[in-house]
Amino acid sequence: MTRKPPQSLDAPPAPVLADRLRSELEDSAVPGRAEGEKAYLKSELEHLGVPLPAMRTLVRNFVRRHPGLDRETLLELTEELWAPPVHESRSCAALLLENRADLLVREDVAYLEQLLRECGTWAHVDLIAPKGAGALLLRLPETGEDFLRWSRDDHQWVRRGGILSYLLALRDRGEFPHYFQDFGELADPLLTDTRFFVRKALGWALREGAKHHPEEVAGWLRERLPRVSGLTLREAIRPIDDETCRALLADHAVYTGRRPRA
Repeated sequence: MTRKPPQSLDAPPAPVLADRLRSELEDSAVPGRAEGEKAYLKSELEHLGVPLPAMRTLVRNFVRRHPGLDRETLLELTEELWAPPVHESRSCAALLLENRADLLVREDVAYLEQLLRECGTWAHVDLIAPKGAGALLLRLPETGEDFLRWSRDDHQWVRRGGILSYLLALRDRGEFPHYFQDFGELADPLLTDTRFFVRKALGWALREGAKHHPEEVAGWLRERLPRVSGLTLREAIRPIDDETCRALLADHAVYTGRRPRA
């Protein structure tokens, strides 16, 4: 994606900002961490060995130092950071989009989708979708149409992104009633997807809603027990009371012919 954005008068060019962030990343590397993280994520990227909390702090401080960052510079900066095949550089690109999601507009959904298609790991999907796409959904509910389309895409990370774009809405007690029906329609046909990271995302999103609307989530699951995977079910019901959990697991075992797991 090529842009020649107008730069803010008081802001250095995006390539300069990207170089500064990369330098800070290198300074934050923990000796001996890179190899283990690369193996854990089964990553094909280069790893520097910077913990996620340290990257979050680095990006938050960067945003504070550049309060006048505009949308065009943000997008160019994230492109600069995403381009190298370095895990932490890409993580910081995603964290910048998360921190300044207020600058994004609906047309930027295409850019977020491009990043999801280039993700080789759930670790980057889970930074881009929940608070990048998710913040857009809350601010611009019409983007729900875009995220529904993501959920119907066969690409695993785009589909996971579509599911997790509803995470903030389901997590919020007040927003849940406005978004749960739409999420249910998005999620229903995905219940038979056999991929671990899709099933896990469904359970995670439902679990966020179950924290404050357990009866609604339990009812939605109860009606679909023959098609819900054990992984999705177990993830979703964690916040729900023990008696309801036992009943759901027992009924699920009847449908699947498997012994219920705690």
